[in-house]
Amino acid sequence: MNHQRVIITNPDDVKRTRRFIIRLGKTMHEYGTHSYRLEQLLTETTYLMGLNGAFLITPTTMNFVFWEDGSEDEITHIARVRPGGIDLNRLALSHDLAEQVIAAQVSLDEGIEQLSQIRNSPNLYSTAQDFLAWGIASAAFAALCGTGMLDVVASLFAGWIIFFLVLYSGRSERMEEMIEPLSALLIGFLASAAVAVGFQINIGIVILAGIITFIPGLSLTLGLRELAARDLVSGTARIMDSTMTLFKLYFGAAFGLALSTLFWDIEPHTAEPSMAPWVHYLAALSLSISLLVIFKIRASDALWGMMSGIIAYLGAEIGSHYFGAELGGLVGAMIVGLYANAYARIKNTPSHIVLLPGIVLLVPGSKAFMGLNSVISGQEILSNASNGAQIFLTFMALIAGLMFANVLLPPKNRL
Repeated sequence: MNHQRVIITNPDDVKRTRRFIIRLGKTMHEYGTHSYRLEQLLTETTYLMGLNGAFLITPTTMNFVFWEDGSEDEITHIARVRPGGIDLNRLALSHDLAEQVIAAQVSLDEGIEQLSQIRNSPNLYSTAQDFLAWGIASAAFAALCGTGMLDVVASLFAGWIIFFLVLYSGRSERMEEMIEPLSALLIGFLASAAVAVGFQINIGIVILAGIITFIPGLSLTLGLRELAARDLVSGTARIMDSTMTLFKLYFGAAFGLALSTLFWDIEPHTAEPSMAPWVHYLAALSLSISLLVIFKIRASDALWGMMSGIIAYLGAEIGSHYFGAELGGLVGAMIVGLYANAYARIKNTPSHIVLLPGIVLLVPGSKAFMGLNSVISGQEILSNASNGAQIFLTFMALIAGLMFANVLLPPKNRL
Protein backbone atom coordinates (compact mmCIF):
# COMPACT_ATOMS: atom_id res chain seq x y z
CA MET A 1 0.00 0.00 0.00
CA ASN A 2 1.46 3.36 -1.04
CA HIS A 3 1.54 6.31 1.34
CA GLN A 4 -0.04 9.71 0.69
CA ARG A 5 2.27 12.68 0.54
CA VAL A 6 2.06 15.20 3.39
CA ILE A 7 1.59 18.89 2.60
CA ILE A 8 3.78 21.18 4.74
CA THR A 9 2.85 24.84 5.21
CA ASN A 10 4.41 25.65 8.59
CA PRO A 11 8.10 26.75 8.43
CA ASP A 12 8.72 25.12 11.81
CA ASP A 13 7.45 21.80 10.44
CA VAL A 14 9.89 22.14 7.55
CA LYS A 15 12.78 22.52 9.99
CA ARG A 16 11.59 19.60 12.11
CA THR A 17 11.19 17.43 9.01
CA ARG A 18 14.75 18.17 7.89
CA ARG A 19 16.06 17.43 11.37
CA PHE A 20 14.19 14.11 11.49
CA ILE A 21 15.45 13.04 8.04
CA ILE A 22 19.05 13.87 8.97
CA ARG A 23 18.88 11.91 12.21
CA LEU A 24 17.12 9.02 10.51
CA GLY A 25 19.83 8.88 7.84
CA LYS A 26 22.64 8.91 10.39
CA THR A 27 20.97 6.20 12.46
CA MET A 28 20.30 3.84 9.55
CA HIS A 29 23.82 4.44 8.18
CA GLU A 30 25.32 3.55 11.55
CA TYR A 31 23.50 0.23 11.77
CA GLY A 32 24.24 -1.32 8.40
CA THR A 33 22.19 0.08 5.50
CA HIS A 34 24.29 0.20 2.34
CA SER A 35 24.59 3.53 0.57
CA TYR A 36 22.49 3.25 -2.57
CA ARG A 37 19.58 1.71 -0.62
CA LEU A 38 19.80 4.40 2.07
CA GLU A 39 19.80 7.15 -0.55
CA GLN A 40 16.65 5.69 -2.10
CA LEU A 41 14.95 5.29 1.27
CA LEU A 42 15.74 8.86 2.35
CA THR A 43 14.54 10.24 -1.00
CA GLU A 44 11.22 8.42 -0.66
CA THR A 45 10.79 9.40 2.99
CA THR A 46 11.60 13.07 2.33
CA TYR A 47 9.12 13.26 -0.55
CA LEU A 48 6.32 11.59 1.43
CA MET A 49 6.91 14.01 4.31
CA GLY A 50 6.36 17.02 2.05
CA LEU A 51 9.89 18.06 1.03
CA ASN A 52 12.28 17.23 -1.78
CA GLY A 53 15.74 15.86 -1.13
CA ALA A 54 18.92 14.67 -2.80
CA PHE A 55 21.46 12.58 -0.92
CA LEU A 56 25.04 11.39 -1.40
CA ILE A 57 26.04 8.72 1.10
CA THR A 58 29.49 7.15 1.50
CA PRO A 59 30.90 5.04 4.34
CA THR A 60 32.46 8.17 5.92
CA THR A 61 30.37 11.18 4.77
CA MET A 62 26.71 12.05 4.32
CA ASN A 63 25.45 14.92 2.16
CA PHE A 64 21.83 16.10 2.50
CA VAL A 65 20.20 18.67 0.20
CA PHE A 66 16.60 19.81 0.86
CA TRP A 67 14.26 22.13 -1.01
CA GLU A 68 10.56 22.92 -1.03
CA ASP A 69 8.16 22.66 -3.94
CA GLY A 70 8.26 25.77 -6.10
CA SER A 71 11.36 27.16 -4.40
CA GLU A 72 14.89 27.47 -5.71
CA ASP A 73 16.38 27.84 -2.21
CA GLU A 74 18.27 24.78 -1.02
CA ILE A 75 19.46 23.78 2.43
CA THR A 76 22.61 21.64 2.54
CA HIS A 77 23.83 19.59 5.48
CA ILE A 78 27.15 17.69 5.42
CA ALA A 79 28.03 15.21 8.15
CA ARG A 80 31.23 13.33 8.85
CA VAL A 81 30.40 9.80 10.00
CA ARG A 82 32.30 6.65 10.80
CA PRO A 83 31.56 3.30 9.15
CA GLY A 84 29.17 1.60 11.53
CA GLY A 85 28.72 -2.01 12.47
CA ILE A 86 25.62 -4.12 11.90
CA ASP A 87 22.70 -3.91 14.33
CA LEU A 88 19.63 -5.22 12.53
CA ASN A 89 17.39 -4.68 15.55
CA ARG A 90 18.03 -0.94 15.68
CA LEU A 91 17.88 -0.77 11.88
CA ALA A 92 14.42 -2.38 11.87
CA LEU A 93 13.22 -0.11 14.69
CA SER A 94 14.41 2.98 12.77
CA HIS A 95 12.61 1.82 9.63
CA ASP A 96 9.40 1.13 11.58
CA LEU A 97 9.59 4.58 13.17
CA ALA A 98 9.94 6.24 9.76
CA GLU A 99 6.81 4.40 8.60
CA GLN A 100 4.91 5.61 11.67
CA VAL A 101 5.98 9.22 11.14
CA ILE A 102 5.01 9.11 7.45
CA ALA A 103 1.59 7.69 8.42
CA ALA A 104 1.17 10.50 11.02
CA GLN A 105 0.96 7.94 13.81
CA VAL A 106 3.96 9.60 15.48
CA SER A 107 4.69 13.33 15.47
CA LEU A 108 7.98 14.77 14.23
CA ASP A 109 9.08 15.77 17.73
CA GLU A 110 8.23 12.30 19.06
CA GLY A 111 10.06 10.75 16.10
CA ILE A 112 13.23 12.73 16.79
CA GLU A 113 13.05 11.74 20.46
CA GLN A 114 12.47 8.07 19.65
CA LEU A 115 15.46 8.02 17.29
CA SER A 116 17.63 9.14 20.21
CA GLN A 117 16.08 6.42 22.36
CA ILE A 118 16.82 3.79 19.69
CA ARG A 119 20.47 4.85 19.48
CA ASN A 120 20.87 4.84 23.27
CA SER A 121 18.91 1.64 23.92
CA PRO A 122 20.74 -1.32 25.49
CA ASN A 123 21.99 -4.14 23.31
CA LEU A 124 19.36 -6.69 22.37
CA TYR A 125 21.41 -9.67 23.58
CA SER A 126 23.33 -10.16 26.80
CA THR A 127 27.10 -10.40 27.04
CA ALA A 128 26.80 -14.13 27.77
CA GLN A 129 24.77 -14.67 24.58
CA ASP A 130 27.29 -12.69 22.54
CA PHE A 131 30.10 -14.75 24.09
CA LEU A 132 28.47 -18.04 23.06
CA ALA A 133 27.63 -16.75 19.57
CA TRP A 134 31.21 -15.65 18.76
CA GLY A 135 32.61 -19.03 19.81
CA ILE A 136 29.96 -21.01 17.94
CA ALA A 137 30.45 -18.93 14.77
CA SER A 138 34.18 -19.71 14.73
CA ALA A 139 33.65 -23.40 15.49
CA ALA A 140 30.92 -23.71 12.85
CA PHE A 141 33.12 -22.08 10.23
CA ALA A 142 35.94 -24.50 11.01
CA ALA A 143 33.51 -27.41 10.60
CA LEU A 144 32.39 -26.02 7.23
CA CYS A 145 36.04 -26.05 6.15
CA GLY A 146 35.99 -29.85 6.46
CA THR A 147 38.66 -30.13 9.13
CA GLY A 148 39.02 -32.33 12.22
CA MET A 149 37.16 -32.11 15.53
CA LEU A 150 40.22 -30.85 17.42
CA ASP A 151 40.40 -27.86 15.04
CA VAL A 152 36.72 -27.15 15.71
CA VAL A 153 37.29 -27.11 19.47
CA ALA A 154 40.39 -24.91 19.09
CA SER A 155 38.40 -22.53 16.87
CA LEU A 156 35.69 -22.33 19.54
CA PHE A 157 38.22 -21.05 22.07
CA ALA A 158 39.77 -18.74 19.46
CA GLY A 159 36.37 -17.14 18.86
CA TRP A 160 35.92 -16.59 22.59
CA ILE A 161 39.34 -14.96 22.89
CA ILE A 162 38.50 -12.58 20.06
CA PHE A 163 35.19 -11.73 21.74
CA PHE A 164 36.97 -10.58 24.89
CA LEU A 165 39.30 -8.43 22.79
CA VAL A 166 36.32 -6.85 21.05
CA LEU A 167 34.62 -6.29 24.39
CA TYR A 168 37.69 -4.50 25.72
CA SER A 169 38.20 -2.49 22.53
CA GLY A 170 34.82 -0.82 23.07
CA ARG A 171 36.39 1.02 26.02
CA SER A 172 39.58 2.14 24.27
CA GLU A 173 39.74 4.11 21.02
CA ARG A 174 43.37 3.12 20.47
CA MET A 175 42.53 -0.53 20.98
CA GLU A 176 39.59 -0.23 18.57
CA GLU A 177 41.93 0.91 15.79
CA MET A 178 44.22 -2.08 16.34
CA ILE A 179 41.62 -4.78 16.96
CA GLU A 180 41.97 -6.61 13.60
CA PRO A 181 45.77 -7.03 13.39
CA LEU A 182 46.08 -7.58 17.14
CA SER A 183 43.43 -10.32 17.07
CA ALA A 184 45.12 -12.10 14.18
CA LEU A 185 48.52 -11.77 15.87
CA LEU A 186 47.28 -13.19 19.18
CA ILE A 187 45.44 -16.16 17.64
CA GLY A 188 48.43 -16.94 15.40
CA PHE A 189 50.78 -16.91 18.38
CA LEU A 190 48.50 -19.00 20.63
CA ALA A 191 47.73 -21.52 17.88
CA SER A 192 51.47 -21.99 17.34
CA ALA A 193 51.92 -22.46 21.07
CA ALA A 194 49.23 -25.14 21.08
CA VAL A 195 51.03 -27.03 18.31
CA ALA A 196 54.36 -26.64 20.13
CA VAL A 197 52.98 -28.38 23.25
CA GLY A 198 51.62 -31.29 21.23
CA PHE A 199 48.11 -30.45 19.96
CA GLN A 200 47.71 -31.62 16.37
CA ILE A 201 45.73 -28.70 14.95
CA ASN A 202 45.75 -26.92 11.61
CA ILE A 203 47.09 -23.49 12.54
CA GLY A 204 45.79 -21.83 9.38
CA ILE A 205 42.22 -23.05 9.88
CA VAL A 206 42.20 -22.05 13.56
CA ILE A 207 43.46 -18.55 12.80
CA LEU A 208 40.97 -18.10 9.97
CA ALA A 209 38.05 -19.41 12.05
CA GLY A 210 39.04 -17.28 15.04
CA ILE A 211 39.05 -14.03 13.07
CA ILE A 212 36.21 -14.95 10.69
CA THR A 213 33.98 -12.20 12.07
CA PHE A 214 36.58 -9.65 10.91
CA ILE A 215 37.01 -11.07 7.38
CA PRO A 216 35.38 -8.39 5.20
CA GLY A 217 33.71 -10.73 2.72
CA LEU A 218 30.30 -9.15 3.34
CA SER A 219 31.73 -5.64 3.02
CA LEU A 220 33.45 -6.56 -0.25
CA THR A 221 30.19 -7.97 -1.58
CA LEU A 222 28.27 -4.81 -0.63
CA GLY A 223 30.98 -2.66 -2.20
CA LEU A 224 30.76 -4.55 -5.47
CA ARG A 225 26.95 -4.38 -5.27
CA GLU A 226 27.18 -0.60 -4.94
CA LEU A 227 29.50 -0.42 -7.93
CA ALA A 228 27.01 -2.51 -9.91
CA ALA A 229 24.33 0.02 -8.92
CA ARG A 230 26.59 2.84 -10.25
CA ASP A 231 27.20 4.16 -6.73
CA LEU A 232 30.86 4.55 -7.61
CA VAL A 233 32.12 6.68 -4.72
CA SER A 234 30.64 4.58 -1.95
CA GLY A 235 31.45 1.27 -3.66
CA THR A 236 35.09 2.20 -4.24
CA ALA A 237 35.50 3.47 -0.68
CA ARG A 238 33.96 0.31 0.79
CA ILE A 239 36.16 -1.97 -1.33
CA MET A 240 39.33 -0.08 -0.38
CA ASP A 241 38.39 -0.22 3.31
CA SER A 242 37.78 -3.97 3.02
CA THR A 243 41.09 -4.48 1.25
CA MET A 244 42.96 -2.64 4.00
CA THR A 245 41.21 -4.78 6.60
CA LEU A 246 42.40 -7.91 4.79
CA PHE A 247 45.96 -6.60 4.78
CA LYS A 248 45.81 -5.79 8.50
CA LEU A 249 44.52 -9.27 9.30
CA TYR A 250 47.03 -10.99 7.07
CA PHE A 251 50.10 -9.22 8.37
CA GLY A 252 48.87 -9.43 11.95
CA ALA A 253 48.67 -13.21 11.60
CA ALA A 254 52.02 -13.36 9.80
CA PHE A 255 53.69 -11.35 12.59
CA GLY A 256 52.17 -13.60 15.25
CA LEU A 257 53.55 -16.66 13.49
CA ALA A 258 56.95 -15.01 13.10
CA LEU A 259 57.06 -14.19 16.82
CA SER A 260 56.28 -17.79 17.68
CA THR A 261 59.42 -18.98 15.87
CA LEU A 262 61.51 -17.08 18.46
CA PHE A 263 60.23 -19.39 21.20
CA TRP A 264 59.64 -22.80 19.63
CA ASP A 265 59.85 -24.86 16.47
CA ILE A 266 56.61 -26.16 15.05
CA GLU A 267 55.78 -28.85 12.55
CA PRO A 268 52.88 -27.80 10.30
CA HIS A 269 49.95 -30.18 10.62
CA THR A 270 46.91 -30.54 8.39
CA ALA A 271 44.03 -32.40 9.98
CA GLU A 272 42.36 -35.04 7.89
CA PRO A 273 38.60 -34.56 7.56
CA SER A 274 37.08 -36.87 10.15
CA MET A 275 33.47 -35.71 10.38
CA ALA A 276 30.45 -37.11 8.56
CA PRO A 277 28.99 -35.05 5.69
CA TRP A 278 25.84 -34.27 7.71
CA VAL A 279 28.03 -32.27 10.13
CA HIS A 280 28.39 -29.62 7.41
CA TYR A 281 24.64 -29.03 7.47
CA LEU A 282 24.64 -28.86 11.26
CA ALA A 283 27.53 -26.37 11.08
CA ALA A 284 25.60 -24.22 8.58
CA LEU A 285 22.61 -24.22 10.93
CA SER A 286 24.82 -23.36 13.93
CA LEU A 287 26.48 -20.52 12.02
CA SER A 288 23.06 -19.17 11.00
CA ILE A 289 21.89 -19.19 14.62
CA SER A 290 25.06 -17.49 15.88
CA LEU A 291 24.65 -14.75 13.25
CA LEU A 292 21.24 -13.91 14.73
CA VAL A 293 23.05 -12.79 17.87
CA ILE A 294 26.10 -11.24 16.19
CA PHE A 295 23.87 -9.19 13.84
CA LYS A 296 21.41 -8.50 16.70
CA ILE A 297 18.27 -9.63 14.91
CA ARG A 298 15.11 -9.11 16.96
CA ALA A 299 12.98 -12.07 18.05
CA SER A 300 10.17 -11.46 15.52
CA ASP A 301 12.69 -11.78 12.66
CA ALA A 302 14.93 -14.45 14.19
CA LEU A 303 13.32 -17.55 12.68
CA TRP A 304 13.24 -15.99 9.22
CA GLY A 305 16.85 -14.84 9.54
CA MET A 306 17.93 -18.36 10.47
CA MET A 307 15.97 -19.76 7.51
CA SER A 308 17.80 -17.30 5.25
CA GLY A 309 21.14 -18.90 6.09
CA ILE A 310 19.79 -22.40 5.49
CA ILE A 311 18.15 -21.38 2.20
CA ALA A 312 21.35 -19.71 0.97
CA TYR A 313 23.52 -22.70 1.87
CA LEU A 314 21.18 -25.29 0.33
CA GLY A 315 20.67 -23.10 -2.75
CA ALA A 316 24.42 -22.84 -3.27
CA GLU A 317 24.83 -26.60 -2.78
CA ILE A 318 22.14 -27.38 -5.36
CA GLY A 319 23.49 -24.76 -7.77
CA SER A 320 27.04 -26.12 -7.43
CA HIS A 321 25.81 -29.64 -8.14
CA TYR A 322 24.15 -28.64 -11.41
CA PHE A 323 26.14 -25.63 -12.62
CA GLY A 324 29.53 -25.66 -10.88
CA ALA A 325 30.96 -23.88 -7.84
CA GLU A 326 30.94 -20.30 -9.20
CA LEU A 327 27.38 -20.44 -10.54
CA GLY A 328 26.35 -22.23 -7.37
CA GLY A 329 26.94 -18.97 -5.53
CA LEU A 330 24.78 -17.17 -8.11
CA VAL A 331 21.91 -19.58 -7.55
CA GLY A 332 22.21 -19.31 -3.77
CA ALA A 333 22.34 -15.50 -3.88
CA MET A 334 19.36 -15.30 -6.24
CA ILE A 335 17.23 -17.59 -4.08
CA VAL A 336 18.06 -15.83 -0.84
CA GLY A 337 17.58 -12.44 -2.57
CA LEU A 338 14.08 -13.45 -3.68
CA TYR A 339 13.37 -14.70 -0.17
CA ALA A 340 14.56 -11.44 1.42
CA ASN A 341 12.60 -9.23 -0.99
CA ALA A 342 9.44 -11.27 -0.43
CA TYR A 343 9.89 -11.05 3.34
CA ALA A 344 10.46 -7.28 3.13
CA ARG A 345 7.26 -6.84 1.11
CA ILE A 346 5.15 -8.97 3.45
CA LYS A 347 6.52 -7.59 6.73
CA ASN A 348 7.19 -4.02 5.49
CA THR A 349 10.75 -4.10 6.78
CA PRO A 350 14.20 -3.68 5.16
CA SER A 351 15.26 -6.72 3.13
CA HIS A 352 18.66 -6.43 4.87
CA ILE A 353 17.11 -7.96 7.98
CA VAL A 354 17.03 -11.47 6.52
CA LEU A 355 19.36 -11.00 3.53
CA LEU A 356 22.61 -10.49 5.46
CA PRO A 357 22.54 -13.77 7.47
CA GLY A 358 22.13 -15.65 4.18
CA ILE A 359 24.73 -13.76 2.17
CA VAL A 360 27.35 -14.29 4.88
CA LEU A 361 27.24 -18.05 4.25
CA LEU A 362 27.97 -17.42 0.56
CA VAL A 363 30.65 -14.74 0.49
CA PRO A 364 34.17 -16.02 -0.33
CA GLY A 365 35.96 -13.54 1.94
CA SER A 366 37.80 -16.36 3.68
CA LYS A 367 39.29 -17.48 0.36
CA ALA A 368 40.85 -14.04 -0.05
CA PHE A 369 42.70 -14.74 3.19
CA MET A 370 43.79 -18.28 2.30
CA GLY A 371 47.31 -17.14 1.48
CA LEU A 372 47.93 -17.66 5.17
CA ASN A 373 47.97 -21.43 4.64
CA SER A 374 50.85 -20.97 2.19
CA VAL A 375 52.95 -19.53 4.98
CA ILE A 376 52.12 -22.47 7.24
CA SER A 377 52.83 -25.10 4.60
CA GLY A 378 56.05 -23.48 3.40
CA GLN A 379 54.71 -22.80 -0.11
CA GLU A 380 55.21 -19.56 -1.92
CA ILE A 381 52.49 -17.01 -1.29
CA LEU A 382 52.34 -16.30 -5.02
CA SER A 383 51.30 -19.88 -5.67
CA ASN A 384 47.78 -18.87 -4.63
CA ALA A 385 47.64 -15.99 -7.09
CA SER A 386 45.76 -18.19 -9.57
CA ASN A 387 42.91 -18.34 -7.06
CA GLY A 388 42.34 -14.60 -7.47
CA ALA A 389 40.30 -15.01 -10.65
CA GLN A 390 38.15 -17.68 -9.02
CA ILE A 391 37.54 -15.49 -5.96
CA PHE A 392 36.59 -12.54 -8.15
CA LEU A 393 34.22 -14.68 -10.21
CA THR A 394 32.59 -15.98 -7.03
CA PHE A 395 32.02 -12.44 -5.77
CA MET A 396 30.57 -11.36 -9.10
CA ALA A 397 28.32 -14.43 -9.18
CA LEU A 398 26.82 -13.32 -5.86
CA ILE A 399 26.26 -9.80 -7.21
CA ALA A 400 24.62 -11.20 -10.35
CA GLY A 401 22.38 -13.42 -8.24
CA LEU A 402 21.21 -10.46 -6.14
CA MET A 403 20.59 -8.38 -9.27
CA PHE A 404 18.53 -11.16 -10.87
CA ALA A 405 16.52 -11.41 -7.64
CA ASN A 406 15.78 -7.68 -7.74
CA VAL A 407 14.60 -7.99 -11.36
CA LEU A 408 12.34 -10.97 -10.67
CA LEU A 409 10.94 -9.52 -7.43
CA PRO A 410 11.92 -5.84 -6.98
CA PRO A 411 12.28 -4.37 -3.48
CA LYS A 412 9.20 -2.59 -2.22
CA ASN A 413 8.76 0.99 -3.46
CA ARG A 414 6.79 3.22 -1.11
CA LEU A 415 5.91 5.85 -3.74
